[in-house]
Amino acid sequence: MTDTPLPQTGAAFLRLLSWVSPAFPTGGYAYSHGLEWAVESGDVTDVATLCDWIGCLLEHGAPGSDLIILQEAWSAAHDMPRLRVLAEFACACASSRERYDETVYQGEAFLKAASVWPVTPDPSELRGTRWPLPVAQGLVFRRGGITREQALLSGGYATIAALVSAAVRLVPLGQTDGLHALARLEPRLSRAVSVTEYRTLDDVGGACFRSDLAAMHHETQTTRLFRT
Repeated sequence: MTDTPLPQTGAAFLRLLSWVSPAFPTGGYAYSHGLEWAVESGDVTDVATLCDWIGCLLEHGAPGSDLIILQEAWSAAHDMPRLRVLAEFACACASSRERYDETVYQGEAFLKAASVWPVTPDPSELRGTRWPLPVAQGLVFRRGGITREQALLSGGYATIAALVSAAVRLVPLGQTDGLHALARLEPRLSRAVSVTEYRTLDDVGGACFRSDLAAMHHETQTTRLFRT
């Protein structure tokens, strides 16, 4: 029996499953985006408070801005000079050292892992620039045949899933509670993606000051399971 090549849409979908899988080696399991401090301080104690925290991040915080940056990177996926400027802009938007480390280390790990597929630039084209996660995702998703909406949903979902996974370990929550949180956050992610379609880099910004403070306080937290 001769193997039949997958249609491009089928191949892209299979790639996407790998790229957003928790097993994809970006090191995302090591980061909590300040959630560790939020749990210790009593801000996040159950499914309801977790969904409120993550929902606010999507609508008013860094994950919402990351969707805009991912969208811009998706649009500029074949324009390396434009991607470099965007990467520098995304780095400058990090509100603390931990946020910077979180996005850059995961982004560069994402590009390295995705190089297994013929969708990433030559390593020589990447040198000299730090590559935040949403920029790396937008570049790879577009070159891998993923549509803009799929790219935004996938990038947003990866962020939500990582935070829920961290909360399951930190609060702690049961696995079923974690699934309840993911299900409850689906409409909020869909709304965030819909709104992002009409936004540009001028709309990047945030008002989740408690989350930004959580990231800063985490740097000196006495007991830590996560890097951020």
